[in-house]
Amino acid sequence: MKLTRNFVLPLATLFFGLLLVPRASAVGVADCPTEPKQGVPIASGDVFAGANCTLKTTGDVDSFVFSANSGDIWHFLLSGYGGVYNVCLTLYGPSAVKIYYACSDTNEGDSGIQTDQTLTATGTYTIDVTEATNATLSYALSLERDYPTPTDGDKIQLTQSVVGTLSPGEDSPAYTFPIVTTGTYQVSATILGGQDNLCINVYSPNGSSAGSACTDTNEGDLTVNVDFTPTENGTAMVIAYPYWGDGGGTVNYSAEVSCLAGVCTQPPPPPCTLQDAVSYASGTLTMNFTVGNLSATTWNAWLTSQNTIAALSGFPTTQPITNPPVPITKTTSLSPEGKVGVLSTLTTSKGGIICSSWVQVATGTP
Repeated sequence: MKLTRNFVLPLATLFFGLLLVPRASAVGVADCPTEPKQGVPIASGDVFAGANCTLKTTGDVDSFVFSANSGDIWHFLLSGYGGVYNVCLTLYGPSAVKIYYACSDTNEGDSGIQTDQTLTATGTYTIDVTEATNATLSYALSLERDYPTPTDGDKIQLTQSVVGTLSPGEDSPAYTFPIVTTGTYQVSATILGGQDNLCINVYSPNGSSAGSACTDTNEGDLTVNVDFTPTENGTAMVIAYPYWGDGGGTVNYSAEVSCLAGVCTQPPPPPCTLQDAVSYASGTLTMNFTVGNLSATTWNAWLTSQNTIAALSGFPTTQPITNPPVPITKTTSLSPEGKVGVLSTLTTSKGGIICSSWVQVATGTP
């Protein structure tokens, strides 16, 4: 592990410091609990994926529960990793009535399910994950609320480009942005390398679809665009997710929102932006930062693993005024150490910490 050992702190000190980190946009990727997996709580922005997210027979049922209100619209994303085997999703309402059922179709190249559902009752809903064949089948499940617009989505400004990584079937990251009826907008997503594809869904403030599209690397289409003119003012949302037929490869991408025509007014940019999409592969930790600030700052970043925290090589560093925010990628060599975390901050001499980011990623068994 190549790190700048400027200092090492007890992990408890790190957790105290994390109390200062804004948590509104924090989402979790967690392994499923061990069997039996019944009634596991899941919330908007949560992802369940890992070694325990596995089915073995058609009678093997993993269930998840979440609370919702009448009129809510939710996005469900389920993918299977069983080769020729299909994974199924069933949704039950608060009165245990089945309101949705679907299975993937690997014969058609579809290894997963994605659906938007408008809920008609207030209460606790149940998601059952099953399989269509007696076989070992791993899966990943994520949940996102489309309406009312969730607070866990990362905010994106006009002309701002953000970068992210979709792990195989595990993600449906959400980005929110303000819109007005006097403008025509374009949401774009571009693959930054590889052969695997992604899709985007764009939602109006009322949760209705404003358009969707998928890339097609076979045809050389690495960028997708969704153009729309809002019918109401408010907050729109775009979610990204892997394309099913690719077999579940990692997809690195960039996304942005542009004004095509008219007047696309929006609130002034925030004083700073600091986001991090982190991934790990083959001994390399990759941190895809999005950094922006309206005044000069000091940028710090630390890696915490096991019971220590250490400054990453190259930090702290001076970050000049950067508006709009820009993508900045950093890498470091890292041997497998289980789940690790990356903490980063933007600070000023008078304001202290003005922006912060905290993300975690699994690196494998030491």
